[in-house]
Amino acid sequence: MRLGRIVLCLVVVLALPFGVSCSREEPEAVPNVRLGMAPRDVRERFQPGGEGSWQTALGTGDDTVVEWTARDPRAPVAQARFEFHLGMLVAIRARMNGTTSREDISTTPKTVTIKAPAPEGGTSVTILARDCPTHKDEAESFAARKR
Repeated sequence: MRLGRIVLCLVVVLALPFGVSCSREEPEAVPNVRLGMAPRDVRERFQPGGEGSWQTALGTGDDTVVEWTARDPRAPVAQARFEFHLGMLVAIRARMNGTTSREDISTTPKTVTIKAPAPEGGTSVTILARDCPTHKDEAESFAARKR
């Protein structure tokens, strides 16, 4: 019995580093911002890599839009649009100055992330909540393209 416990402990200790490395998520597509945040959290935590200006607009119903635009056109994030439903971030649409050569769609059970070449240059990044009624159809349309 004692030998069995020792073997079990060794297996757990040796397997732990592999389990941790497998569970890492890809780097954040938009610096320090995640779906589900409140507008105040987005303004406080967003790190675009340069100075810029904020603008807020009320949408239809319970929707609010917060936009950020870089002062320096060469900043890592050129512009970002944060869409809120009932006070929670449900969509991010940003243009980054880094480039990508092709469209890339990644999905989780709760989100869809699309990175694609932007028409005006740089990379367009869109992150959508799959369970938001406002964005559900758009998110599922992108998710279907990945399959």
